[in-house]
Parts: sequence; structure tokens; C-alpha cells
Amino acid sequence: MARAVWSTLTGRTQGGSTLTQQTIKEIYLKEHSPIVRKLLEEPVLAPILELNLSKEDILFVYFNRVFFGGSAYGIEAAARVYFNKYARNLSILESAMMVGLLPAPNRFNPHRNFQLSRDRGFRVIEQMVDAGYLTRPAADRAKAQNVTMAASKSAWGGFYPRSTQIGWFARWAENEANANSVPSARNGTRTITTTLDLRIQGVAERHMEQALRQHARAKQIEEGAVVVMRYDGAVVALVGGRDYKQKEWDHATQARRQPGSVAKLFVYLAALRAGSTPDTKVSDAALILGGRPVRNFDDRYLGDISLSAALEKSSNTAAVRLTMQNINDIRELIKTLNVGAESEGEAGDLALGTFEAKLVDLTAAFACVANRGRMVVPYSVQRVQDPAGTETLARVLPARSSVRQTIEPQYADLMRQMLSDVVQRGTGKAADPGFWAAGKTGTTTANRDAWFVGFTEQYVAGVWLGNSDSKPMFGVSGGGLPAQIWRSIVIDAVRSA
Repeated sequence: MARAVWSTLTGRTQGGSTLTQQTIKEIYLKEHSPIVRKLLEEPVLAPILELNLSKEDILFVYFNRVFFGGSAYGIEAAARVYFNKYARNLSILESAMMVGLLPAPNRFNPHRNFQLSRDRGFRVIEQMVDAGYLTRPAADRAKAQNVTMAASKSAWGGFYPRSTQIGWFARWAENEANANSVPSARNGTRTITTTLDLRIQGVAERHMEQALRQHARAKQIEEGAVVVMRYDGAVVALVGGRDYKQKEWDHATQARRQPGSVAKLFVYLAALRAGSTPDTKVSDAALILGGRPVRNFDDRYLGDISLSAALEKSSNTAAVRLTMQNINDIRELIKTLNVGAESEGEAGDLALGTFEAKLVDLTAAFACVANRGRMVVPYSVQRVQDPAGTETLARVLPARSSVRQTIEPQYADLMRQMLSDVVQRGTGKAADPGFWAAGKTGTTTANRDAWFVGFTEQYVAGVWLGNSDSKPMFGVSGGGLPAQIWRSIVIDAVRSA
């Protein structure tokens, strides 16, 4: 200890801590001054910890927290990163190599220098022989063991999940936990319990990956995103892009894109609240707005049709006419549902969805309809506990979420039925899973964004396809590939529920 303190004072940082002190540093004191930590804090706290935990317990805590290089913290993460195994399945030599990493994790990283790392493992094995934990024959057999390295990859945020694609959800959950905890509760080792359902997460990842692998090149698609939540807003699966390792930008919770005809949800909700019914007639005739024609996707115009038929057809001309009648109510709905604060566009902008919104927020808006008009705020964190096990989560919800009954139940019920008709016989037929479902397609100008957002009796889900730089895709519309991906996800999610 004296040597370590002297080295630190003279500018040559050197370790001198016991394992107990290292454990205390990792959990509580990592950001503290090395001088104060070594002279005062660690010597005082270490005996207290040893009075309350056995050496085996302290070792358990240490191995599940310490840095092993490769962006991995904890033995389980490191075992996956280096050997693609659970820690309990490591061989003696592999275990020894892991222990050998600890003095200098980056230097002895086997992905960087396998020979050096193995030599360190041999040294650990010899120390085990000297300490009586291995016999000489057992040590010789261990040294001869074959070691197969996993492909080099970093663990998300230091902690290796079952899939690197969980990184988007984990980042979002971490930010939510920080935002909803007092500053003093953000330090040390926290336990965060989330809403993630690994089964549904795997389903979402698999179907998005399959679709992009099959169609990305031909249809010029770079990215895709998925959000699956329960009716109360608990997000059970989130895919933020094509590959988290390549691009951490989250197209589900960070990206703001034009929703296209998905925004007609607000147009028809406002019309219902203003006294219209699904059978009320609206004109689908050709329309000029601001000197420019408003075009329907299929360039067909049917004259007077019911609101329900107009939504099934995703009529642009009908939606613009309805928006002109209820523009202020539509703006207020968009704001109240936390979809976008900047919804001050003209009738054409609101009806055709040329404002910007996040996939997670649009999915929550559909969840509000599914939930009979009750406000839904998406969330990923259920509980946050500090090192002592005390719950520290103090959720801060958006101000407008205090308006719990956002949409009157009777209008939400009518909207549910109209959205179900879209799936049964409208533009969303490709999303029909074979059981009750409702939803809406969306496609923006030049096929830059394609969406399907909808719900079953169990889940609400949103799918987006597009390119980060907003380059047009080739022939991708919301009623095509996004609807097909949505259908596959909800079928598997419901089937295995």
C-alpha cells in the first residue's frame, strides 16, 4: 500500500489494493481521487465489507463487475465476447486466460495477441499448482487444451447481451432510468428491471433481418426499425436499425421521419370527434390545393364515399378535405398524443403526414386507440434499485400524459373498427395475420419512408423501412414489405404468448 501511494504521489500510478478494495472501488469509488481512495476510503470500507460478506461473495461481486477488455465488464460478458460460451462452460485454460486479463485487459486481450494471452493463462495455471488447486498432471492437460476464439466483437456498453441488436433497447432503457432517477441514484451498481421480452425481441430481430437480407439490395433499403409494446406502453421489443454494431443510431426512438398516411389516424379521429360517423360521406374527387393537385396513390378518384371506405383506400383527397374542416383539432390531437410538437403545418401537411415523428411515438398513439382512448406513454424501465436494493425510480412523464382519457372511448372504438377494416379489405391486407388486427399503412413521397403501424388484441407494433439519408427506395410502400414484416412479427408474438 505504501509503495502504491508513493508511486501515485510521484506520478506513476500503481495498484496496491486487495481484492476487497478493488471490489469497493469498482462499485462505489471509481470516480473518486486515487489518493483519497487509497489512503482513506478503501482502508476504512474494506474491513466493513469483509465483516458482512465472505471472501467467496466478494469474489463473486468482483468477477461480475470488473473490466475484462473488449468492452466487456463481468465474467459472463467476457466469456461470451472471447469464447462465445457461458462462463460455467469455460475450460481450465480458458478460465486461466480470463484471470490473466485482469492486470492489463487491453494488453492481454486474446483478440489482439493470442499468444501473449495464452502465456498469461499458463502462468495462472502454474500459480494454481503452487497453491495446491491443481495437480501437475491436471495442469499439463489444461495447458494442452484447444482454445477456439469467438469472432472479435464488442459488447454493448460493456455488457454482452444475448444479441447485439438488444443494444438499442438497452441504451434507451439506460437513458430512461437516468431521466427518472435523482442524480444521487445514478452512481454505483444499479439493478434495472426492464419490460423487454427476449422471445418477442428475437422474433422482431429475425423477421427484420430476413426481410432486409432478402430485399435490401433489390429495393435499395438501408435500414428498418420495429417497436412492439403492450397496450399500457410497456415496450417488449425494439429494433433500431439493421445492425447495432455498425450504426448505433436508433431509428425507432431517435429518428424523426415523415409518417405519410399513418398520420391519417389523427385526421379521422378528429372527424369522428366532430360528429362524423364511419358512414358519413366525404368527397374523394380530384382536388387542387395551393395551385397543386392532390394525388391519390393509385390515381383513382371515386367521388363521394364513406369515411370508412376513404380510410381503407387511404384516399389523400378525402383526408385533405377532412383536415380543412378540423385542422385545429388535428393539431391538438398530434400534440396531446406526444407525437410531435411541430405540427403547425397546413391541411396538406397534416393530412399527408409531411411533418416529422418518431416510430415509438406513432406506435404509442395507435396504442391509445387500442386502449380505448386512454393515454399511452411508451416506457422500458419497470424498476431501478441502488446497491442497497432501495428502489430509486421516480418516473417523470410528459406533461400532457396527465390527461389520462385523451380520446373518448366511443370514438376510439369507432377508430378501432375502421382500422380493422383497413387490414381486412383495405391498403393493409398484406398485414392480415388471420386473427383480429387493425392498422394503417404509410408511404411518403418517392418511397422515402414506408410504414405499417397497428395492433392486435395483445400487442401494438410499428414497422418502418427507409434510408438514413432519405434516399428513395425502389417500389417499397407501407402496404407491401412493412405490412408483411408486421404480420410475421405479430403472428409469432401471439402464437408463443
